Amino acid sequence: MVEDGITVDASRCFALFRRLNTKNQRKVSRAALRGAANKIKKEAVKNLQGVIGHNVRKTTTYQRKNGKTEKRSLAKGIKVDVMSPEYAKVHIMGDYRLKFFEMVPDQPRTTKGRRGYGKKIPLRKASNRGPRFKDQSKHKWFAKAKAAKEHEAAQDIERELIKHIQKQARREGLTSN
Repeated sequence: MVEDGITVDASRCFALFRRLNTKNQRKVSRAALRGAANKIKKEAVKNLQGVIGHNVRKTTTYQRKNGKTEKRSLAKGIKVDVMSPEYAKVHIMGDYRLKFFEMVPDQPRTTKGRRGYGKKIPLRKASNRGPRFKDQSKHKWFAKAKAAKEHEAAQDIERELIKHIQKQARREGLTSN
């Protein structure tokens, strides 16, 4: 593999991987998966920025019930979880508000009107559930980010794995470069 003018032999890197102990092998695998999954996360943050139209990294302060203050930003709600060395998961459930930006209803929800006034059937009126996207291209921003970067992240895993193997081997003194 040739990258930026440096020749890296993949078989040599995988031999270094076999020489690492089990704990460091897991650490290297998880770091490689996290690095590849972060590409999807970055694309999702960029898409969210386009949907909302203001800075998603800006923090807002909330007062909790116990009196403590908490700072939240929407960008921190997009999470990368690496549960095991075999797979990683990118999700938007780190902040419940992101779910509503992803799953926007096309029609406003209706609620029952006021009963009484001699009418036997309850009236139906549109409720105000906040702004809906008039532009249909803003729907499914997370799914679009995942579809756009999933293939690139899958191809990037080997490069990330080689990078982290070499880094860990240097730490343990298995290689001199």
